[in-house]
Amino acid sequence: MKFSGSGDEWGDVISKDTEDGPEDFQSLIEKIAKAIVERQLTVPAIIFLESVKPLSFLGNQFLVFMNPIVSLVVASSEYYKFVRMMEDRDNVEKLIVAIENENSTFNEQKEAEKAQRRKSRKGLFSRLRRKSREQIDHNS
Repeated sequence: MKFSGSGDEWGDVISKDTEDGPEDFQSLIEKIAKAIVERQLTVPAIIFLESVKPLSFLGNQFLVFMNPIVSLVVASSEYYKFVRMMEDRDNVEKLIVAIENENSTFNEQKEAEKAQRRKSRKGLFSRLRRKSREQIDHNS
């Protein structure tokens, strides 16, 4: 859907509905959540999103207004999709939940890696512990 009479890309900002219903933002939400968690900005992002959730429509209009400046730095198609996504409070809540889920998965992976490193340590204390265990087992 395009703005009538504009002839520019502003029509891409208007909400797009597919044959199946409203536009699906799940892939964009997952991409944003992963980027936030990888940069370890989970807490600031959640606090920011929770605080601006009531103003999501106004924020959306501000993003539309800032389009000429932002489009110099960011790819237009992704930016327009992000703008459409931020228009709805439900999508903001979905983004918060996705960030929390991604963060828990990331933390579980880090804990598993840490446990694996602990098992494979070959430091002085682990050798001493191992030898003391062997002596206790041998004496028993």
